[in-house]
Amino acid sequence: MRQVDERKSLWKETARAGARDVCRCEGREMDVLDELRVASPDDLLRALTVPSRLGERPGLERMHRLLAELGDPHRGLPVLHIGGTSGKGSTATMAARILERAGYRVGLHVKPHLERVEERFVVNGAEIPTPRLVQMLRAAAPAARRVGPTWYELTVAIAFQYFRAEQVDLAVVEVGLGGTYDGTNVVQPLVATLTNVGLDHTEILGDTVEQIAADKVGILKHGAVAVSGATQETVREIVARRCAAVGAPLWQLGAEIGYQVRALEPRGSWFDLFLPGRELRDLYLRALGAHQVANAALAVASVEALRGAGFPVTAAAIRAALAAAEIPGRLEIVDTRPLVVLDGAHNPAKMAALAAALETLFPGRRITGVLAFKRGHDLAATLAPILPLLDRAILTRFDAETDFGPGQSVEPERVAALCTAAGFPDLWQIEPDPRRAVDCARAAASPEGLVCVTGSLYLVGAVRPLFRDAPCRTSSP
Repeated sequence: MRQVDERKSLWKETARAGARDVCRCEGREMDVLDELRVASPDDLLRALTVPSRLGERPGLERMHRLLAELGDPHRGLPVLHIGGTSGKGSTATMAARILERAGYRVGLHVKPHLERVEERFVVNGAEIPTPRLVQMLRAAAPAARRVGPTWYELTVAIAFQYFRAEQVDLAVVEVGLGGTYDGTNVVQPLVATLTNVGLDHTEILGDTVEQIAADKVGILKHGAVAVSGATQETVREIVARRCAAVGAPLWQLGAEIGYQVRALEPRGSWFDLFLPGRELRDLYLRALGAHQVANAALAVASVEALRGAGFPVTAAAIRAALAAAEIPGRLEIVDTRPLVVLDGAHNPAKMAALAAALETLFPGRRITGVLAFKRGHDLAATLAPILPLLDRAILTRFDAETDFGPGQSVEPERVAALCTAAGFPDLWQIEPDPRRAVDCARAAASPEGLVCVTGSLYLVGAVRPLFRDAPCRTSSP
């Protein structure tokens, strides 16, 4: 713990210096705040930023300029940096929960948010209070006006500022897209984790897993232990070459990291985990599905890799955190009779994992799907695993604010055409309003049936308030 105390002392001094710089900036340009005096966080983010554009690779120069204007709040921040194609949000959340159980003060920055932007700024499980976020955005307005950041860049910068102000022991930070040029890749992490590599965002990252991997390994840096869950041999070689080039110790799934699933049930999973110097038997994971066991294995491995940096955790902390782990919007059971499952699967790998989990955990249930998708993904490949499992698909849309601005939902008519082209012309119907789509699905399903809302976390966020009064359940009804 002495290493943690020394690091926090150094970081506090950096924070004080940065705060003085920010105050001087505010004193020169307070007039830009007049028009923003009464505003919500969403209003302020829209006013102070420009949306990201599909296919755009802005680089990190603007991100560095914004952080410099704000006093470089990321410098000296101990970070567990988590990237990959699928599972990085779940892995980050589980890692944060383990560290909290071990007694550390932990910042968590994951994306996208489901219902509120405040979900991106979390310390020890608590979201930033809305008035505090408004205050921080208003204080950052002069810097934002000078730099012109994207919506995503400003949220990342504010997360670093918040974690510094809250004097966290360390932060768990999820990569947004790719790795090398993602706005979070300004940190010098203690551990960097790559959950896996698959085909997603190909219009930006490349058309092959090798091209995508070459971008994602940019988060692996000198001296930071690299934890990798990649399974393809070509990708594993790319990861190993990167680690050798930058001097990063490497823990790979299937080598230094191993796990064995003991049972997969609707009330959770049991597995054994094998790590360098540690073996954990009969771990219980509340989050559902075989893919979440893989994510949990990488989360525990990532936390164990932090031990050498002065962050030890006990087996009891690991067991308690996994047993309580709930990942909102990921195989989340929110109602019964019919069973209603929310899952934000939005790419082929995630949808395949969801389909496998539904077949394993709920065999024989007739499934009604509620589907909507965000632009920029391979829809035909994403639909392929789920369509054969559905009795009916109700196609809808969402109006959520995204990193790319509003209006990013694929129109349901386009999804309908893809369903028909895939050989399911009689499967679908269209209901543009997502909440009415859920109502239609629940009415159509039998009490013993299953309604699965999927295709986008933004869709999940749009309908999740319908179940506010129903307790979140991850156990069998």
